[in-house]
Amino acid sequence: MENKQMPEIEDLEVTVEEYLEGMAAGIDVLELERLKRRGIPENLALEVMEIAPRVINGTATPEEIVRGIMILTPSLREQLTDAT
Repeated sequence: MENKQMPEIEDLEVTVEEYLEGMAAGIDVLELERLKRRGIPENLALEVMEIAPRVINGTATPEEIVRGIMILTPSLREQLTDAT
């Protein structure tokens, strides 16, 4: 019999109320918290979350794709945060 372990549950310290408020506003609060924990500032995290669905469905512009890659790459992200 194969011993399968449960995946570890990640505690993002988001309350149910915060989650529901975010969903009502169209924001995936859990994904936002994951991105912020990776060191991505909230404004850039929200931007990449807006770009991602267009990348997935093939409607993102080349500029949006490059911007998303820059946000997700720490060394390139520094260029974005230094420019602001």
